[in-house]
Amino acid sequence: MYLVELRPGKEELYRTGDDLALAIRDGGVDARSRIYHRATAKWISITLHPQYKAIVAGQQAEVAGPARKGWGLLQDLTSQEDGSLSVEEANAGGDGLERWKRPLGLGLSSILLVLGVQLASSGPRPPWADQNKTAVVSSANSEIEPEDSRDSNGDEESELVSLASTTVKWPDSRPVAETVTARVTDTPILPRAPRLRRKALRASLVPDSGPAVIKANSVQAVLARYDMASDSALARLVSGMRVARMNRLFSASRLSPGGGVTDTRLRLAGAVNIIGKFRQQQAAIDQAYQDSVGLLAKEHGWTPKELRQWSSRPPRTEAPTLVLVSNALVAGIDSLLGVLGAHAGAYKLRGTAIAFEDPSAGQAYGTLRRSIKEQIEAAVAAGGSTSSGPTTLLLQAIGTSTLPRET
Repeated sequence: MYLVELRPGKEELYRTGDDLALAIRDGGVDARSRIYHRATAKWISITLHPQYKAIVAGQQAEVAGPARKGWGLLQDLTSQEDGSLSVEEANAGGDGLERWKRPLGLGLSSILLVLGVQLASSGPRPPWADQNKTAVVSSANSEIEPEDSRDSNGDEESELVSLASTTVKWPDSRPVAETVTARVTDTPILPRAPRLRRKALRASLVPDSGPAVIKANSVQAVLARYDMASDSALARLVSGMRVARMNRLFSASRLSPGGGVTDTRLRLAGAVNIIGKFRQQQAAIDQAYQDSVGLLAKEHGWTPKELRQWSSRPPRTEAPTLVLVSNALVAGIDSLLGVLGAHAGAYKLRGTAIAFEDPSAGQAYGTLRRSIKEQIEAAVAAGGSTSSGPTTLLLQAIGTSTLPRET
């Protein structure tokens, strides 16, 4: 998550890098903004962030415009698909070059097309293009004896064609005698195939044994069942938070005095109940599987390597620091909603500001708002935005919404 100070006195929390990039492109985050650097615990200029540099460089490249694609007399023909003249060319009636550019380009294209057709027709013709010659069909022994014969009129000369032939051979430009005595060339010899060793051939013919079978009492099977149970508990937590509808927790509609505060407080209480049940279920799963691992290791003689594999598994329970921070955050939000509910109708929301009629109520609200902001930053610093658990879902429910400042 990224904490950005848009301008002095206004801060915004972006959950992912895509949200920050969208804000930079929309102009909400500009060169005057600052971002909180968690490693040094300082505010630095947003212009030092690599994502901001990349987006600004891309925008400058787009402003520069594409390079010129066409040159010469035909460049307007390629740039305008409908073939119409541009507005500048239509208005500039006195410029002869712009006026005759399109007709001149079409004329040159027509001349080049005609020259290409003439060049193709003046080249050498293939043997089969001559209509006066007939196909010479080779017999079984690839020899044909020509015999001059004339038709009934005595005008044209034809060749005898063997009906037992199977191959048609067109005559070439050589004399008829050379064509008749020519023989079919031999088929080119293919290279010899490489030899294969018997062992390599036998190994390639052995069928695949398939995936390895996991024993039911092995450490791999226990880890698989543990992950399935933990994933099931996490899925119930995500489904419960989705039903609670906790998106944009600090939006103006949820803090409005006309029933929005009461509804938000009820939804927060439901989310707290769901989070508590998840933590109890996950603790019970860890305890049950830890006892099972101790029993199976004794009965089946697990090796130290298998025990280390179980102990080095990724933790599925929240860290104690995240538990404390999330509990404090939920309690602070509930207290703030309690202040708003107690003074319903005695405060007004104006954009990112809130005004109380009672000055003491404004002071209490301001103290709670600053405390909630610090707890959110502490949760992000402790890894609550990247872990899979209640703290991550709670930060996602808050999202980029921020509490209005008291005036």
